[in-house]
Amino acid sequence: MKKTLIALAAVAASSAALAQSSVTLFGIMDVNVRNVSQKVGGVKDAANSLTTMSQDGAASSRLGFRGVEDLGGGMSAGFWLEGGLNPDTGTSGGLNFLRRSTVSLMGGFGEVRLGRDYTPTFFNHFVYDPFGFIGVGSSTSMYGSTSVGADMATLVRSNNSIQYFSPNMSGFQAQIMYGFKEVSANSSASDYAGLRLTYGAGPLSVAFATASEGVNTATEDVSRSNIGASYDLGFMKPMFQYTTSKEKVSDTKATNLLIGLTAPMGPGLIKASYVRTEAEAGGVGTDGSQFAVGYEYGLSKRTALYGNLATLKADAGLISNAAELKRRSIEVGVRHAF
Repeated sequence: MKKTLIALAAVAASSAALAQSSVTLFGIMDVNVRNVSQKVGGVKDAANSLTTMSQDGAASSRLGFRGVEDLGGGMSAGFWLEGGLNPDTGTSGGLNFLRRSTVSLMGGFGEVRLGRDYTPTFFNHFVYDPFGFIGVGSSTSMYGSTSVGADMATLVRSNNSIQYFSPNMSGFQAQIMYGFKEVSANSSASDYAGLRLTYGAGPLSVAFATASEGVNTATEDVSRSNIGASYDLGFMKPMFQYTTSKEKVSDTKATNLLIGLTAPMGPGLIKASYVRTEAEAGGVGTDGSQFAVGYEYGLSKRTALYGNLATLKADAGLISNAAELKRRSIEVGVRHAF
């Protein structure tokens, strides 16, 4: 009887512990057929004009694990491990958890998060882009391909970072990140210090972010600031973002403007955006623009079909050093979340 009572007590204790903790397996599979037609200086660029089985037109393919433990007293601990996938080939493109690898402590004070994660300045590129910074319609086709954008080691994420998220106070929230460089030279995927201030109440969302960050050379730093906003009118959600960045030593500058919208139509969502990027290096200015439109048709809460079309035109030196670049891209695919 005594052994039975001890066993029952152990089961009860184990059940209580499980009730206070949770672990979730999650992921996304996004595969599409993509056609890109590109000309450089008016001549077809055969090497980059292709029809391919590709991925990540509506969402980034991923596999992850996340969990939360109740510590009592209003506090909790959490972890998040997330890696990219290549569903078009079946290879484990990111099971090293390069998309996110963090551990957190949360409570009434907010959240302290440690590890590899999105930078505060990246969130504005992502949140206020109808295409979410991925696929042929993403603003990364312009800004992320300029000399400034491509050089940033922390354009999207920072390694070795510590972050603080404040509690939401009547719609206002702050996010601060510092990435420990951990190398003697400037070039580091962790060289980052930035903050983001947001306000969201009802249909309005506004955010400002600024940062100093490293690039992929040993003698540079970049200052980057951006602002984004959206307003949900019900029948559509217009959005806006504006980014300025400067490489301090080379005095290379870039600005990026996006105006876009999403609008529900039937069980789906229309997306559209116009992006203009201007850059200056050595006193020489270049610019380019992109127009994109897409439609995502929801088959269920987890599964959707989508199609995106984008046209891009850029001066020589903005994306291609050779000559003026023109590109037309189309993708049709399916996204499933689990």
